[in-house]
Amino acid sequence: MLGGLIVLLLGMLIRREIDHGWGDIFVIGHGKWDLLPLAAVAILTGLTYGKKGLRLAAQAILVGAVFLFLGRAIHDDWGQITGRTWNFKLPWMAASLALMSSLYFTQASGWLLILRRFGYRVPFLPGIFVWSKSLLARYVPGNVLMVVGRVVMIEPFGVPKRVSFSSVIYEQSLLAAASASVVAIALPLWPALRGVSPLIWLILLIPPAAILGLSPKVFGGVANFLLKKAHRQPIEEFLPFKSVIAFIGYYGLTLTLSGLGLFSLVRAVTTISFINLPIVIASAPLAWLLALFVFISPSGLGVREGVYSFTLAFAFNHESGVASAFAILARFWQTMIEVSFALTIILLVKKFHRRRS
Repeated sequence: MLGGLIVLLLGMLIRREIDHGWGDIFVIGHGKWDLLPLAAVAILTGLTYGKKGLRLAAQAILVGAVFLFLGRAIHDDWGQITGRTWNFKLPWMAASLALMSSLYFTQASGWLLILRRFGYRVPFLPGIFVWSKSLLARYVPGNVLMVVGRVVMIEPFGVPKRVSFSSVIYEQSLLAAASASVVAIALPLWPALRGVSPLIWLILLIPPAAILGLSPKVFGGVANFLLKKAHRQPIEEFLPFKSVIAFIGYYGLTLTLSGLGLFSLVRAVTTISFINLPIVIASAPLAWLLALFVFISPSGLGVREGVYSFTLAFAFNHESGVASAFAILARFWQTMIEVSFALTIILLVKKFHRRRS
């Protein structure tokens, strides 16, 4: 309780200091609600119920704040939203469905390829089944259940826990490096950003830095240091440097599919110029990357919407309300595809293997 009172006091002091400046950012509903007291109440409640309650309070603050700001942007720019031309184009919607579905299939195949590089050839369909089933655990904050579930479910196929654990750590690290690389390559291709500064091309240093960061010596030292601090078992299996380069390229292509799927979704519901294709492609891996670091958010809930709302506002002629409305639509669409893909694979593989057995 003492910690909660301190937080509340600090919140009141901060509120007093910013009241005369940019304090409006913390107010929603035309002054009816103030986010700082609401956050303080959530933290107090969390501290009362211990560590688990505090984590839930942090999740509530994060997700709630993002969606409240999105709602505020939609409310303030409702005229822009209703005045914009909205439509439904089935071919673009079908393209978005195909691209986003292929994203999950290719990423599942990527994990099996990592296991194969470690010397363990898991049958394709059971491997896809395990990856897809663990995908549903991403909706539990922290991704811990996803990792543990995959490690346990793949063990009957002859993969030791230490190897499967290493493969998941590698998968997430390779995806992070690939995400940063795709963002770094896509952004300089966006004409609006090239006009800001000629130094924008320096961002292309990120891909080689990401590749070097996953070299066995560097990655092994950093990853095992962090795992030791987290009281986890160290990684004993490392991918060859050539494989690291190949996997970053592979995952980069899968994340580009995600960006193209997002662009197709935009084209399916409204108009957008192909000039903005690079910023839309960069939005998808950037949202995934930030959601990875904000691990308390279940499946990036709130984080991805915030990223889409910010980045796509540039593509929508700085219409933040339109971007916020689309961000919520994109979350619904992507969640529907993700869950449907996982459930479809689970049902098909179970039926196929039962018949095969």
